[in-house]
Amino acid sequence: MKRDDWDFMERISLDLETRRMACKVLDVDEMADKKQLKKAYRRVAMKFHSDKNLNGPDANKKFTLVKCAYELLANDKPCHALLEEINSWPCVPEDDKYRLDNPWGHFLWWREKFFGGM
Repeated sequence: MKRDDWDFMERISLDLETRRMACKVLDVDEMADKKQLKKAYRRVAMKFHSDKNLNGPDANKKFTLVKCAYELLANDKPCHALLEEINSWPCVPEDDKYRLDNPWGHFLWWREKFFGGM
C-alpha cells in the first residue's frame, strides 16, 4: 500500500477522528491508561444511562456512544455507532459558531449539539 494512497489516508484520518471523538465523549486524555478509561467510562455511563434519563429522547443513543467510545479506546474494538454518528453529521450547522472546513470544528459543533458541551 502506498503512503500517498488517498483511501489509506482517508481511513487513517477517520480512525484518528473517531479516537479523538471517543476521548471527548469519555472526557479523557488521548494517553489515558485502562484504569483511567474504566473510571471515566463509569462516570459518564452513569450520567447518560437510560435509567437516569427516562425522559431523555437520546438517552439510549448517548449511552451507546459512551459504551462504543470505551470499547474503542480500552479494547481497540471499532464500533460502528461512532462511525455512523460521524458520517451522519450534516454539512451545514444551524449557526455559524464553528468552522466546518476541518474535522475539529465539525466535532466541536457535534459535541455541543449532541452532548450540550458537557
